[in-house]
Amino acid sequence: MNKYEFLFKEIFDATKDGKLKWKQTDKRANADIIFSPNTVFRQFSSKLIKGDDEFTLLFVEKKHEDPELFFDRYYPELLVLSEGELVTTLTDSIIEKSEMMKLADLLETKSDKAHALFAGAIFSGTGSATASGGTTFENLPNSQSK
Repeated sequence: MNKYEFLFKEIFDATKDGKLKWKQTDKRANADIIFSPNTVFRQFSSKLIKGDDEFTLLFVEKKHEDPELFFDRYYPELLVLSEGELVTTLTDSIIEKSEMMKLADLLETKSDKAHALFAGAIFSGTGSATASGGTTFENLPNSQSK
């Protein structure tokens, strides 16, 4: 395992264990640091403490049109910043894309906005869900009333 893979594993494990807290940020944020910022469709940030140093982590999801294949391609990137300066970038050329996508899946469910959306929801097999605060949502029947 090289130093980039080790760093990625450290970030992934800390995210999975809940030690790193991620926030979904405005997709236009950090445009001065991100290469091709107009291709970003979602962005997350966190803080990583290593010894006496604090690093900002940015997980950026991008999509690019592929004119030869006639569809969009997905590109995840993990940027590490120190005091607003780029230290390193982990892309799917360094870390397997499937591993980057596993982190994206974790962030999608563990970020602050996802937590607010899913917090306290108790799903039952009866077609309803109860959320914290007592709000209940019922599924519409297959045939809608007139």
